[in-house]
Amino acid sequence: MIRITNNMLVNDLKRNLNNNMINMDKYQRQLSTGRKINLPSDNPAGLVKSLRLRTNLVESEQYLANINEGINFMETTDAALNNLNSILQRVRELAVNAANGTNDDSARKAIADEIDQLAEQITLIANTTYGTKHIFAGTNVTHPPYQGGLWTGNNEALELEIGVGVKLTINLTDESMENFFTGDGTVPGVIEYCQNLVTSIRNGNLDEIDAALTTADVLIDKLLAARSTIGAKVNRLELQQSRLESTQISYTSLLAQNEDADMAEVIMNLKMQESVYLASLAAGARIIQPSLVDFLK
Repeated sequence: MIRITNNMLVNDLKRNLNNNMINMDKYQRQLSTGRKINLPSDNPAGLVKSLRLRTNLVESEQYLANINEGINFMETTDAALNNLNSILQRVRELAVNAANGTNDDSARKAIADEIDQLAEQITLIANTTYGTKHIFAGTNVTHPPYQGGLWTGNNEALELEIGVGVKLTINLTDESMENFFTGDGTVPGVIEYCQNLVTSIRNGNLDEIDAALTTADVLIDKLLAARSTIGAKVNRLELQQSRLESTQISYTSLLAQNEDADMAEVIMNLKMQESVYLASLAAGARIIQPSLVDFLK
């Protein structure tokens, strides 16, 4: 026969009260944090899942930041190309006016002076920056690509990572822009073209002015091709941006399902544990009801 001592009863009571307190603490922590996983021991498998989801969310946020950077960079590029296109359209319009043989010297001088100013503006646009990056310089973004009539940029790709193992070139990497500014051997660069046109207008050479109209169309076509390339890339980035934003919503929902506590259930469990704890205290008060006075009677 096993003899149950008072000491054993007291130890059992203390152990059971401690277990009840631990359970009550668990639900109180869930109630205060709103999460059902607060410690690794609460749900080891669930914790691993939460860490993976949080990693995916952080990656998505970085990719979205990269995409926003790429879109802003290319929108700056497109704005510069649009400005160049507007200037060339104006230069072509002035060339058409200059091709009129009725212009006198003062009229030709006024047209030539305006084209001179437009050429200066083209030089500024060639060195357009996004933040501190020169958008037409290739990877040599810290230096102006067009200086003193020389092209110092390169045609290397400036890439951004927009997904796991997915990179997109955000600058114009072919030779179209370099040829646009410096020429390709058959068609002069836009600055040289404007300078030659100014000379032809001042000299009143109508044949050269007529030929310049065809060259202007070639240069404008190069700009349109570059803008088409930029537009296609911006569309792709926006599609990837939309996909990542949808994925983030899914990850956030899964994380909430895995971590967030059902508050109604938590409150119910907490009340139940409080009742159990109070019942344990009441039961413990009856373990040793006789006192020393009872034995002295």
